[in-house]
Amino acid sequence: MITLLFLLFVVKIVYSYNDYPSLITSNATMAVVIEKSFLKDDGHHQNVSTKIADTINGVINKWMKVGGIDVKVYSLSRFTLGRDFTILLSIASCQWTWVLFKQAKKDGLVHIAITGSDCPRLPDQEGISIPLINPGQELPQLFLDLRVSGALSWNKINILYDTSFQRDTISKVLKSLSIQLPNKKIKQASRSLFAIKYDKDEIALRKQITETLSDFEFEKLGYCFMAIVKVDMVIPLIEVARSMKMVHPGNQWLFILSDVSRRKTNITALAQRLIEGENVAFIYNHTKFDPSCESGLFCHLKELTKALSFALEISYKSELDLFSRVTDEEFEVLRLTKEERVQEIIENINKALNAERSTSDGNCGKCLTWSIGSAITWGNSFDSTLAGRGQLIPSGSWSPGPGSNLSDSVFPHIDYGFRGKTLPIITYHNPPWQIVQYSKNGVPNYEGLTFDIIDELSKKLNFSYQVILATNNTGVSKAVDNAPRSLVSKRLSDNLSYEGSGMSVGQKLPESVLEMTRNNKVFFAACIYTVYENKKKIINYTIPISVQTYTLLAPKPKILSRALLFIAPFTGETWAVLSSTIIIMGLILYLMNKLSPKPAISAQKVVGLNTPYQCVWYVYGALLQQGGMHLPQEDSSRLIVGTWWLGVMVLVATYSGSLVAFLTFPRMDNTVTTIDDLLERNAEFTWGFPNGSFLEDYLENTEESKYLELLSKAERHISTSDMNIVSRVQDGTHVLIDWKSSLKYLMRKDLTETGRCHFSLSSEDFISEPIAMMISKDSPYLTMINRELKRMHETGLIDKWILERMPLKDECWESGANNQEADNHKVNMGDMQGIFFVLAIGFIMAAILISCEFGWHKKEEAHERKLIRPFVT
Repeated sequence: MITLLFLLFVVKIVYSYNDYPSLITSNATMAVVIEKSFLKDDGHHQNVSTKIADTINGVINKWMKVGGIDVKVYSLSRFTLGRDFTILLSIASCQWTWVLFKQAKKDGLVHIAITGSDCPRLPDQEGISIPLINPGQELPQLFLDLRVSGALSWNKINILYDTSFQRDTISKVLKSLSIQLPNKKIKQASRSLFAIKYDKDEIALRKQITETLSDFEFEKLGYCFMAIVKVDMVIPLIEVARSMKMVHPGNQWLFILSDVSRRKTNITALAQRLIEGENVAFIYNHTKFDPSCESGLFCHLKELTKALSFALEISYKSELDLFSRVTDEEFEVLRLTKEERVQEIIENINKALNAERSTSDGNCGKCLTWSIGSAITWGNSFDSTLAGRGQLIPSGSWSPGPGSNLSDSVFPHIDYGFRGKTLPIITYHNPPWQIVQYSKNGVPNYEGLTFDIIDELSKKLNFSYQVILATNNTGVSKAVDNAPRSLVSKRLSDNLSYEGSGMSVGQKLPESVLEMTRNNKVFFAACIYTVYENKKKIINYTIPISVQTYTLLAPKPKILSRALLFIAPFTGETWAVLSSTIIIMGLILYLMNKLSPKPAISAQKVVGLNTPYQCVWYVYGALLQQGGMHLPQEDSSRLIVGTWWLGVMVLVATYSGSLVAFLTFPRMDNTVTTIDDLLERNAEFTWGFPNGSFLEDYLENTEESKYLELLSKAERHISTSDMNIVSRVQDGTHVLIDWKSSLKYLMRKDLTETGRCHFSLSSEDFISEPIAMMISKDSPYLTMINRELKRMHETGLIDKWILERMPLKDECWESGANNQEADNHKVNMGDMQGIFFVLAIGFIMAAILISCEFGWHKKEEAHERKLIRPFVT
């Protein structure tokens, strides 16, 4: 292992030593490659190579105090790259620049390029390129630089341009927006072109814009617009597009204004004409026409060579510092590889260029400048200082040297939403949807399903919120949002029930919530509300957060009387068949006994089964497992009796088992499970539902007969959580109709307070009621909020929060009407009372019969006394 490590160490030393020379031992070498045809196109003379070399050497001699650079000038046709060079400076067309860049990257050279316009720049960390641009032809390069930086990453672009622009310029712009860039991650953009003829008559101009934008298909063409127009066309274009609902938070409008500097237009004033939610950005010409402005090939040569001199000095000093601290062998191992040194030099060149361009006398072509301004409009209508007007923030700039220099996103709202702005929302206490609780210090705390959703919305859309608390009357409390106020908490205690209320929300919304939402005083109402079609004229709704179903809350079924428990195992039909069977079996036994042949040798007369009455009584005794005093003599009769005994055994066993079951599990009264059950038992129950609810509106507009009957006999409750109404349900005289979730809350509350459940929840759900959050009618953010809510539905977040806040089943429901289980039930007098009733009835009937017998006997004796019989001795 030690030998292997030593060999690797030696190989690395040899490879590092032979790879490239150190700046300490030799000067850096720079190959200057010139494409003469490129210079001729720019109007330069043929002997420009000498002048370029003199310019570079002059800058090096002036600014490079330590070390040096060996400069060699080559024409493109006679140059072959190799690893002997440190730096490659190319002055060539775009096509040859990228060919040389790939070769320089392969050979590990620092590539500095001066190229033509409309050429993608070299990657920042791998090379430096500057295009030579004539004033007035910079737009294609500007868009290329924006695309390369990722600031303009549109896949579909709709370009609207003023016909006063030259066709050549527009065609170059289209090419710069659609060509494939070296960065494969940046895809080509499809573009659609729309021409608008400039007209000084604003009415005619607006008409042309309307005709151009009419029948626009967003699904095919996309939502991104680039307008290359004059300043005068900005406001008409925005207003016409706004009237056609083409300017909203989902669209992006980028205005390219080339005549701003000449006309000295105030772009901020244009931004102030924008309204809430519009995504608009401006790229405008900020060029200063100053004769002292310097640009061109030699200016950029001086700028780049000066920065290169500083970068090489830094690399030289760092190598010298390392060399002074280690041995020669260690130096060869520890110094930077060629690739690492390329990255270091390029990084230092960029630093030097940035420092030079930040000075007043630096930056070639600094007068040719375009500024980028982004409009801030989201949430401005809720800021009294802005009065709903748009703001303009500087997002960056562009000039030929550094290219695009962005300090912010071109469309900040697309990338950062509301940019952390604090927006007002209004809510009220309505658990479990919105729960308002106060700490001991009076600080309000907002919870519930609605605030789970709002917290997720605030993260995705990047805003914070300030809660305005509406009480259950018409008042609004704002003080609770800012500081702990125990007095406010006390004042609101009458209106806020922290334990909640089991009632639907349609009829209890505070008036102030609807009023402030309608007047756009709040971002949206942080509360759920029933989706009423007639209210869509004044407010908007989000997509439904949940769909609530109505059901019945009936009294818990009571245990039926056990007085006749002994007959409960069999139905009435069974008892009737059993009674008939006893009589029929008795008659069959009688006939069989009578018609059967008697033995001739039997002189004894058979008694006991000679009459139908005796046979029926015998069969009845056998059923009670008592038998009789006499048995049939004939085999046929005995077979009948034996078969009856077998049937009696099965019958008695079945009866005994069923009786034990009925003793263990008490019989319950039938509960009300459907609307039909409720209507059939209208003599036993009354019923009611919340006044002004969605259910009432539905029943009033339906034509179904059972719902009309339900409505006609129903009571309207102001509050379904009123204890008087709840007591009526507990007493078994009333049925409550409301949301299933609200009724389950009442069941839980009853279980908590009493330790037992007095209610039964119907298994039938009928009439679905959608609930959603409210937002103002003209809010531009509805589509955006709906998109986030849809995502929450699809990912299951809302279902998860509903399960946490309102479990589908709870302890009370599980121990409700359908659970008839009894633990170790002991037989009591209530269970046995029916037997004593039968015994009492038997004694009474026996007493009646014996009385009748005594009476008949007395009558017979009296009759005998009246008879005169002959006396015979």
